[in-house]
Amino acid sequence: MKLYGLFGIACGMTLFASTAAFALPKATEIYPKMGLGYNIGNTMEVPGNPTAWGNSFPDAAYVKAIKDAGFTTVRIPCAWDSHASNGTINAGWLDSVKTVVDLVIGNGMYAILNSHWDNGWLEDRVFDGTGYAKDETITSSAAEVAAKQENYWKQIATKFAEYDEHLIFASANEPGVNDPWNGGSDNGQWAFDETRMQVLKQFHEACLKAVRSTGGNNATRIVVVQSPRTEIDKSPLLASMYPTDPAGEGYTMAEVHFYPYQFSLKTDGDTKYDWGTMNEFYYWEDQTPGNDAAHTCSGTSLGSKSSIDELFSGLKSRFYNNGIPVVIGEMGAVKRFGLTGERLRAHLNARAAWYGYTAAAAKKNGLVPCVWDTGDEGDGNFTIIRRQVSKFGGNVGDITDYETLNAMRDAYGLAALTGNSIDAIVNQNPDIAEGSGKGVEITYTSATSDSSETGTLRINFANGKNLSGYVGIEISMKGSVASAGPCTGESDGCGAYGWTSMDLFMMTGSSWDWFDASVLKQADQELTSSFQTFKIMFDDFRTTPTGLNSVNAIGLNLYGTQVSGTITIDYIKGIKADGSTEIIDDFDKKPSTEGTASGKIVAISGTSAITAKPIVAASKMLVNVQPGMVTASFSAATTAPAKAMLLNSLGQVIAQQNFTASKGLNRVELSSDYRGPAMLMVKQGSQKFIQKVILK
Repeated sequence: MKLYGLFGIACGMTLFASTAAFALPKATEIYPKMGLGYNIGNTMEVPGNPTAWGNSFPDAAYVKAIKDAGFTTVRIPCAWDSHASNGTINAGWLDSVKTVVDLVIGNGMYAILNSHWDNGWLEDRVFDGTGYAKDETITSSAAEVAAKQENYWKQIATKFAEYDEHLIFASANEPGVNDPWNGGSDNGQWAFDETRMQVLKQFHEACLKAVRSTGGNNATRIVVVQSPRTEIDKSPLLASMYPTDPAGEGYTMAEVHFYPYQFSLKTDGDTKYDWGTMNEFYYWEDQTPGNDAAHTCSGTSLGSKSSIDELFSGLKSRFYNNGIPVVIGEMGAVKRFGLTGERLRAHLNARAAWYGYTAAAAKKNGLVPCVWDTGDEGDGNFTIIRRQVSKFGGNVGDITDYETLNAMRDAYGLAALTGNSIDAIVNQNPDIAEGSGKGVEITYTSATSDSSETGTLRINFANGKNLSGYVGIEISMKGSVASAGPCTGESDGCGAYGWTSMDLFMMTGSSWDWFDASVLKQADQELTSSFQTFKIMFDDFRTTPTGLNSVNAIGLNLYGTQVSGTITIDYIKGIKADGSTEIIDDFDKKPSTEGTASGKIVAISGTSAITAKPIVAASKMLVNVQPGMVTASFSAATTAPAKAMLLNSLGQVIAQQNFTASKGLNRVELSSDYRGPAMLMVKQGSQKFIQKVILK
């Protein structure tokens, strides 16, 4: 691989290495060149596997697109502990990280390489003695964690010792304590006080000590240190107990993140939390349709113009004026596709205006703003540059949010790029006519051809919804989904035996216990082009649900190989013991979708139809599962050869039997040592029976 293609080999060599006899530039000299920053999020920081959260490994086209979009700094969130064994980081992983660093620097940008969350080995343990990780009481030795921090950074720094000032290290990500959010005095948590800041300072100094000890350019390389939880209002603690750098003053930067919650992240309605009632802010300052002040971030609200000015000027006086530039390591606001039509347009324009103002204020106050980008393009995404082309189409590097990007480019004196993203989004999410019913239309598109995938529609309930007054769930839906199967012939073990099945699921209680049941459980139940009601009683669940007084989420999972199609859902109701029903969700706002599923809000007239290709019924047979054995009873229309098969989640046959089925009732048994979810299929001519089973 050529590392220096944009500059030529000779220039490239001077970019990556400099003579150790000279100190690298100080932070105040580097800061003016760092400009606008961008995160390669949800990739290199994924514990153990950088592609596990849906993004491909960063390639040359993607990194060049970042440069072409106007960014001059790239933050690379990175995992290390999950790539280490007995304290040694895997050499192959170090080479993989180097590949990304080289792509960034080879395009003339600054790279900020950090130690990200990585299962919380450091960031959830900023205490010494006894602390809390969510609901778990744990103990932590700050000295042991600091030693681990020093060990990892010594290895990382050694790998990159000869790189010039374009490579910057960052000690951590959002170092906190992960205390339970149960009404504590500090933003719902226990206070992050000077005692805990002393521990965090110890962790930062362990990083600094390790980096400096490796010599070469690392002796004066810029290292970024984070405020507690990277919250701006905790930055005074960092300023008052700033870590000591063996290189002396001038070779560090500070880091905070900026997600004003109500505007940036809140997506569950105007829900009361332990710390008070908080509206979602869809709009910002004067970017508001009509008179909707309750959902507008303005005045003194966190994220408004006045609060941005106050917070950022505080950072300037606290750090930049003392020779310490500040990196806003992450910033952003989600796109709320649950809004429709002109309200959605106003929301997207408001986001763009907020990004532009925030970037301009950062530049003014000695801050480097780095936008968060995850690659996903569904509801709640931050994405500006496309990379998940198998799911969303187009090409790697396509701009998905011209308005937000151009607002930030303007703040940095760059010309606007030609393009329009908002019109396309609004056209996909039009206003629903007054008086029309609403529903959600879910489209399923598989991304792979050789394995089972899941498409998920999920309705989240803040603070837990009480469903204990119901005995089941009723769903009204219509549609068509089909599966082509992972391959083309029976000789390879799967071929014509693609499958689909649908489950209703719910998650309950503080431990998010999982319960599920087949939706298409009766012989006459198939999806068609007209709305039908499907009733799933709690007695039908594979395990009887508990914790119904606090349900965190319910939803539908569509499983299968090469699944494609569209389902429209009118409503989800709770069924009472007397048979009456009550609406749980009629989709005034779009629920979240994951996996192969994507969705939008549509008008429901009750008479419209779509081209139907019914899903194969999940059960036209009676199935009994015992340890090591599955028995199926079914009715055949005629006497003819038949085949029974068990398929695992990859579509591979794990057990099969050829037999002759007689006209009328038949019974067939299959044995297997396999454990877990599988599909039972019985095929006789054009007749096919399918049911999802859990093998014991």
